[in-house]
Amino acid sequence: MAATWEYKVLTLKHAGGAFTQTQTPTDDEATAALNREGALGWELVNAVCPGISQPLMLYLKRLR
Repeated sequence: MAATWEYKVLTLKHAGGAFTQTQTPTDDEATAALNREGALGWELVNAVCPGISQPLMLYLKRLR
């Protein structure tokens, strides 16, 4: 029997401060999000940042 997957798209934006003009998350913010989702059984399939100062899109999957 073939595996059945469920998928999730997570958009990460930089938490930033008042003087921050970027939406790209820091390495620590991305790492925290990946560790949090991994603890819930999600596996990273792909990550895309469409441009400078843009949010990071994470594509995840896990067995259903």
